[in-house]
Amino acid sequence: MSTLEMLALMIIVVVLLVWRISWLASRVQRATTRAERAWITLDAALVGRAQRAADLVMLPGIDPATALLVLDAAAAALEPDLCRGERERAESDLSHVLDTVDPMLPASPSELASERARASICRRLHNDAVATALSLRRRYTVRILRLAGHTDEPRPFEMADGSICTLTAGPPDSPPSSLAYAQPSMQPSRELLQSAKPPTVIVRAAEN
Repeated sequence: MSTLEMLALMIIVVVLLVWRISWLASRVQRATTRAERAWITLDAALVGRAQRAADLVMLPGIDPATALLVLDAAAAALEPDLCRGERERAESDLSHVLDTVDPMLPASPSELASERARASICRRLHNDAVATALSLRRRYTVRILRLAGHTDEPRPFEMADGSICTLTAGPPDSPPSSLAYAQPSMQPSRELLQSAKPPTVIVRAAEN
């Protein structure tokens, strides 16, 4: 093999390596962007679910203690500036409260059921997008060449979907939530029953 042929072969190999690295970096960027957009959608769905839950107090004939219990859980979920762990616990508590009070409601609003189903689906899509992004970011080539840049690593959102997840579970063998939560007590505290002023609901705007 002549020197010219060896040089041409080296150039071809270098071009292929550069193309491969560029293609992999593009995949990582797209996967990370998809996970970020999925989080924005999930955040908006969770906010909508909490706001619909807070609207339960307007139902005619609802028990005051039940209304205050739901309002308290909804207000906690809508609290701004929560860290990821606190947000997961607040959303899980709201799911359990809604499951507990559902049989006690005079009527189950279809809007709330739709928002719960939408939030459950959005969470599954978000966690799928995060799993794909993490799988790419943890490849040896991506880590060595730092193809992910300095962007933060996406994280799955773990929470209890509640009984509504049985209506929106995709494949029959889909695993349940990986976290185990205790059912909250439905016995409202004496202070809650004696409180004349319900908790203030702070609307948490979806991240842009």
